[in-house]
Amino acid sequence: MKKLLVAAIMVVLATPAFAAIQNVKVSGDITTSWLNDDNLNLGDQSGGNPIGQNKQNVFLTQTRLRVDADLSDNVSTTVGLINERAWNAENSAASDGSSGTGSYADNLDTNVQLYLASITLREFLYSPLTLQIGRQVFSFGNGLILGDGGPVNSTTGNLANIYADLTERTAYDGVTATLDYKPLTISLIYFKNGEKDEAIIGHFSKYTVGGEDNQSSDVYGYNANYQLGDAMNTVVEQYLFARINGVGFDDMYPYSGSTAKGNTMYVPGLRASTNPIKGLNVQGEIAWELGSIPVAGAGAIDNEHRDAMAAQVLASYALPVMDKYKPTVNAAWTYVSGDKNGNYNYNEDAVKSAKTYSAWDEFNTIQGAGTIYRAIFPLSNENIVSFGASVNPLEDVTAGVTWTGLWALQPYGEENLPVMIQPDGTTITPNGNNYNEKGYWLGNETDVNLTYNYTEDVTFGLSLGWFVPGDVFSPNQHVTAQQAIANVGVKF
Repeated sequence: MKKLLVAAIMVVLATPAFAAIQNVKVSGDITTSWLNDDNLNLGDQSGGNPIGQNKQNVFLTQTRLRVDADLSDNVSTTVGLINERAWNAENSAASDGSSGTGSYADNLDTNVQLYLASITLREFLYSPLTLQIGRQVFSFGNGLILGDGGPVNSTTGNLANIYADLTERTAYDGVTATLDYKPLTISLIYFKNGEKDEAIIGHFSKYTVGGEDNQSSDVYGYNANYQLGDAMNTVVEQYLFARINGVGFDDMYPYSGSTAKGNTMYVPGLRASTNPIKGLNVQGEIAWELGSIPVAGAGAIDNEHRDAMAAQVLASYALPVMDKYKPTVNAAWTYVSGDKNGNYNYNEDAVKSAKTYSAWDEFNTIQGAGTIYRAIFPLSNENIVSFGASVNPLEDVTAGVTWTGLWALQPYGEENLPVMIQPDGTTITPNGNNYNEKGYWLGNETDVNLTYNYTEDVTFGLSLGWFVPGDVFSPNQHVTAQQAIANVGVKF
C-alpha cells in the first residue's frame, strides 16, 4: 500500500501543470512586397564611382503569427512569432563570398524570431492597475517620441541591410503598468533599448579601448492621458521619457582625461488633440530634450549639455461634399532643432559650440515611415511641411497624394556635416563638392498611395515616391530619387 501511495505521489509530482485556458485566439498576417528604388544616394559619387546604394530591386515576405490566451480571471498571455526575408535569400552569398557570414549576414537569416511574449495581469493588487510584462509594443500619441518600434530607418532584424523602414519587428522587452482612473489614464513604462553581450555576462575590461561592449541602454517614463469629455472630444497628454545609455566615455576611455557623464536624455512633452468642428481634427505637440551627450573631437572625449526641441501641428478635415467619395485633406508641420557645429568638441576645436548640443535626437520615432526623405535623412535639423488629400474613387479603393517640403534649420558645412542613411544601413556624407554650405532647402517629395481592399481580409497596396534634392546639394547631386513599393497582405 505504501509503495502504491509513494508511486501515486511521484506520478502527481511528475505530471506537468497547465494553466486553465478559458479562451484562445490565433491571428496573424502575411505580407509580400516588391520594392524598387533608384538614386537613394542622390547621385553621390567619388572618382566617378557611386557612393552608397543607387539601385535596388527585391521581393520580400513578412509573416507573423500571434496567439492570445485568456487564463484564469484577469490573467492573459500573448506570444508572437515573426519571419522576414528576401525571396530565396538563404541561397545567396554574403558580401565576403561565404554563406551566412559577413556584413550582410542578416539578409540570409530566414529563422523565425520571437516578436511578442508577454503576460498581462489585470486588477493587479487593486482594480485600476494592469501590469504587462515581457516583449511588447511601446507606442504613444502619434509616435513623435515613442512609436511602434523605434526609428523608421533603424533595425537589427533581417531587413537591416535591405530596407529597414519595412520591418515589422517593432517590440521591446519591458514592463508597462497602466493605471486607469477614467478619464485619466497613466502608463508607467520601462524597457531595454539595447544590451551588449558583455553587460549581460558581467565580463569586460574597463580599460579596453572601445569597451562599449559592457554598455546597456534603458528607457524609463510615463504618459498621462486625460479625456476632457467635452463636445470636441479633446484629449490632453503629458509625458516624460528618459533614455540612459549606460557607461560614460570616461569609463570607455579612462586615459583620455575626459569628464563625460555618459549619454543621457530626458524628454518632457505635451500633446493635445481636439475636433473643433465636425470632420476637423487638430493636434499639437511640443517636446524638449535635456541631459548630456558625449562628444568626440580633436582626439578628446567630453560631454555637452543637451538642449533640443521638437514641435508639431497636424490637421485633417473630411470635406462635407461628395460624401460618396469621402474626400479628405490634411496638413502637417514638424520642427526638429539642429546644431550648427554639432560635430565639434567645445573644448579642443577652433569652432566653439557654446557647450550646448541642440541637435534633435529622434529617440524612437516612427514618423514618416515609407517615405524617401525619412529613409535617407535623420529626423533632426529640419522644418518639414506637408499637404495631402485622399479620396475613395471606388467603394473599396482609396487614393491619396502628399507633397512634402524640407528645410534645414542650421547651415551645413565642416562643422555640421550632412548625413544620408542608405537602405543597407550604412551612412554616407557627401564630399565638399556635393553639397552647398549656404543651402537650406533639402528638397521636396511627392508620394502617391493606392489601396484596394479586395476582401475584408486581403489588401493590395501601391506606393510611389519622388524626391527632388534642393540647394543644399550641388548641381552634380541634383538627381531625383525614386521609390516604388507594391504589396499584397492577408490578415487572419
